[in-house]
Amino acid sequence: MEDVDLSDLRFVIAEENRYMLTVLRQQLKAFEIKEITEARDGDNAAQLLHASEIDFAIVDSGMAPVDGLTFTRHVRTGKGIPNAELPIIVLIAHPSVDAIAAARDAGATEVLCKPVSAQLLFDRIQYAIKNSRDFVRSESFSGPDRRRRKDSQPATGGERRDNPA
Repeated sequence: MEDVDLSDLRFVIAEENRYMLTVLRQQLKAFEIKEITEARDGDNAAQLLHASEIDFAIVDSGMAPVDGLTFTRHVRTGKGIPNAELPIIVLIAHPSVDAIAAARDAGATEVLCKPVSAQLLFDRIQYAIKNSRDFVRSESFSGPDRRRRKDSQPATGGERRDNPA
């Protein structure tokens, strides 16, 4: 499958570490992305969503005072958010099963562990665009369907999810 042209997409990067912010900006520029907006925390990134049109977000899970997971939950469930289905890549500096699960449960589209290679970032952006998952809204979760396989059948027995429609 051919790569999607990223040049017309508008990105926001929310990262408090100046070095990592520079690396991410340079990687996105190498993908020929022209419009890149930077934020120092999740609150600033949320303000940018209201002020301008954004097509994709890359956020650090460990920012302060407002981290990337809080930003992601706000985008997914907040009132007046212009694009609740915004693709969001959450970056994790200290990966663990719990940290990755927390990002997924917050509604992250993709999760990457720092440091991020340009190739892996490019691949995840492409994957998120080409393989968009159904958006799920329930009392306990809002975000892309956590199941990645489109052809999967519902589990039976104790593993089956109930849809609280």
